[in-house]
Amino acid sequence: MENDTLSTYDQLMKDAKRRRKFDEEYRQLVLVEILIPILEKSEIPVRTLAKAAGVSPTIIQEIKSGKKEGISYLTFLSILEALGYSARIQISKSRHPRIRRSRLPKKIQQPRRARKLRSFH
Repeated sequence: MENDTLSTYDQLMKDAKRRRKFDEEYRQLVLVEILIPILEKSEIPVRTLAKAAGVSPTIIQEIKSGKKEGISYLTFLSILEALGYSARIQISKSRHPRIRRSRLPKKIQQPRRARKLRSFH
């Protein structure tokens, strides 16, 4: 007999709205988790770093203490740059797209043919 009972997590993730909220909060949490070890190594005072990054000293302090659960990507980049780091984004095709081609209007479902670029020489 196969166990068809879904875990609480799986039940919650079936709801698209909850899934999107979870995904967003998870992405924000990951940004904080990346910053924590970098901030621990940094000897720059919280107020100095906050001013250089253009954020509130409270945000920096909450990240360092583990109280901050999530931050925006812009805040993440600002803090990284102030500390002398940079970030690179890798874009890859998701295995679970939010928009299915079959739900798009037929006009959009069909990929456009490549247009030839005109030369202005």
